[in-house]
Amino acid sequence: MVGPVFNHVCLSNQDLLNAIKNYTERHGYSPTIRELSKITGAGVGTVHKHLNELLYGGYVKVEQPRRRALRVVKDYD
Repeated sequence: MVGPVFNHVCLSNQDLLNAIKNYTERHGYSPTIRELSKITGAGVGTVHKHLNELLYGGYVKVEQPRRRALRVVKDYD
């Protein structure tokens, strides 16, 4: 008997940063967390975790109190 099959998506901070940049360039505004989840195939919680890591690392900023206020401020080298 074979167990359940999981489609595990391994999201990196670099992948998320690229998704934010590409979406923003294409649409003129930043994506929501749900949109990032859909784009990357990762769960909302996973996207949120990596987004917090990018915020803490200084790679993105949130321009409050606006909606869709993510802004990439530096790239991975």
